[in-house]
Amino acid sequence: MVLFVALSVFGLARAQNTDTPSGLERANRILNTWVSRKDTNTSLIVDEDDRWSVRTTAASLYPAMVLMAWLTNLGLYDGLLAETLKDERRLTTRLSVFPDDYHTKNASFSRSSRNEEEILINASAYANGLALVATHTGHGRWTDRLRGIVDALFLQASVETEYAEGPLPSSNLRVTGRIMKTLPLLADLFTDEGYLYYARRIADAYCVGVMPKNGGLPAERWDFEDDSAHASSLILEDSGVAFLEGLVELYAVEVRDGTARSAIYRPMLSAMFDVLLQHGLKDNGRFYRRLQPDSRGGYSIDRKRESPHTIRILLTTHRYGRLSGNETYVNAAQSALERYRPANNSEHITAFSSLLSAVTLAPPLKSLVEVVPNRPRNNVTDAEMLRALIAHHLHLTAGVRAHPWRPDLRLLSETDGKRLRVDLRTSEPWEGYLYLPLVGGRIKPFEIDPVERYRITSSLTRGRAAWDGGLLNSGLRARFNQALTLRIESIASGPVEAP
Repeated sequence: MVLFVALSVFGLARAQNTDTPSGLERANRILNTWVSRKDTNTSLIVDEDDRWSVRTTAASLYPAMVLMAWLTNLGLYDGLLAETLKDERRLTTRLSVFPDDYHTKNASFSRSSRNEEEILINASAYANGLALVATHTGHGRWTDRLRGIVDALFLQASVETEYAEGPLPSSNLRVTGRIMKTLPLLADLFTDEGYLYYARRIADAYCVGVMPKNGGLPAERWDFEDDSAHASSLILEDSGVAFLEGLVELYAVEVRDGTARSAIYRPMLSAMFDVLLQHGLKDNGRFYRRLQPDSRGGYSIDRKRESPHTIRILLTTHRYGRLSGNETYVNAAQSALERYRPANNSEHITAFSSLLSAVTLAPPLKSLVEVVPNRPRNNVTDAEMLRALIAHHLHLTAGVRAHPWRPDLRLLSETDGKRLRVDLRTSEPWEGYLYLPLVGGRIKPFEIDPVERYRITSSLTRGRAAWDGGLLNSGLRARFNQALTLRIESIASGPVEAP
């Protein structure tokens, strides 16, 4: 329901979306522009100052480029961008496995001295970007890099607290917030309970220790030795919102497994969302950027600035409402979505870009090709545009990919969660592979389970074939002249026929 509301709010039904090729083509041009700006001596992607910046290029632009290549150019995905990862590890690692900003022209770090807190903040931002890749692509070299960073963060963790069974990697939410979001994902991808153990360390420290003393909110910085706030505000930028998302995803695991922690976390999660909805949400359906408890039961609000991640917060609120069985949060999220309107094209792109890192992928706001401007490129704005266009495309295709990609290839998919319809159109004959969304990572509208069987019907042959889900993992070969429609549905049992 919340997805339908978001769709109707932004005035675009799936059937009206005819800009998939041009949208993806525009995104592909952005990708190629940045590939051409590769450093001449390495495979690092550099900004206008010949710098590989961890917080912007590595954490934002580079993951978006990887996802774009995953959609349109597997040679680039497995080639240059894979080499970029190797060079990033070889050249920019400064503390343990954590990277620092690197100046390619000088072949040296941008800063002469090492700032450990800044390196940890940047490393967590990079981990968050790598998690974006992992949620869509699953296992691979980028997931391994993510795992290495997270493992190292907890290996060097030294922030002791009486509320958690083990030290935290930092007392700064700019680190723990982003890392919190990666942990349920890693636990799912690697079937490793250890990452849930790490997530519970953070959740216990904040739900039992910090939030009851901080007006129901996680603090930007907390002194666990003195058990008091160094900076009590919750800032609804990426790290703060990632903490909310990660906490709700951990709560989803506890509810699924029926653990005692679900009952422990629920009161503080409810208190947190109550504060956000009552004090942080504006009449126009947007959230203020900063909320600060005033120690008297009230909150000081920065009313001049709004959070760029309102959609993510509302989707997380809705998800918590469904998990907890409390329709108050579901209704509040839907009501706010009905009121929300992007103020301008720039805000439209920022809002849409944020959807790619949301726990669930929401429908598009409107035709992004209409609002993505031809403007001077930099690593920040182009990362946002890439993320926005990718989110748009993934919604229209339900996560289905076609390789080789061509600008004339039009791909649209529809699903009710049980059945998937894939429509392909081209101006010239096409032959290649269709890759269907697989189990794991982010929540998908339809996904192929390797242990199930699927019936596939083709518009070309009118025939049906049953496929094992494990076989579909390696792609479905297709060939057609101008049009092809496939219908895919799960079947409970039956022999696997030759495709």
